[in-house]
Amino acid sequence: MPAPKKKARPAAPLSREAWVKAASILIAQEGVPAVAVEPLAVALGVTKGSFYWHFHNRDELIQAALEAWEQDQSADVVSRYAGIEDPRRRLRVLLFAAFEDVENGRFFAALAVSSEDPRVRPYLRRASERRLAFGVAAFQALGLSEEEARQRALLAYAAYAGYFQLLRTTPEAVAAVTDLSGYVRRLADALVPTELR
Repeated sequence: MPAPKKKARPAAPLSREAWVKAASILIAQEGVPAVAVEPLAVALGVTKGSFYWHFHNRDELIQAALEAWEQDQSADVVSRYAGIEDPRRRLRVLLFAAFEDVENGRFFAALAVSSEDPRVRPYLRRASERRLAFGVAAFQALGLSEEEARQRALLAYAAYAGYFQLLRTTPEAVAAVTDLSGYVRRLADALVPTELR
């Protein structure tokens, strides 16, 4: 007599982090409105039940993706760049790193499109305020006045935001810049003074 077949154990639901990562990628590619449970479940190869194991609804998933992005941005800037002692080098490294992080830039641009969404607005505002404050402090470390530091930080941030918005809306315009490092070098040369008056 053959041994009875064992029942297959149900597969463990996909992790919460996997859902958040998938939602983050989708936001970067298509924007916040594109986040929907069923298409994400299909893309991840799981059932919607896996989603409901971790989240009550779509808004909770979007909130988790926004929180993960904010946490990553807060920790990243402080830990990576604040420790660079030379303020000129810190600013140049920060500019190059910002433009090279295409995934984050796309995510930021997607959030900017949804800036009036009450779920998005506070995260985008805090990230922008934090980035601008870091830039102002970095420029002030060069000995610039607060007003001059604010202007330069704003110019740098506007160049970053504009670049990634163009990458999102008009990629052919950005594709014309075949030497991104040259572009960023010119930006850094214009914004980071080599000599102070």
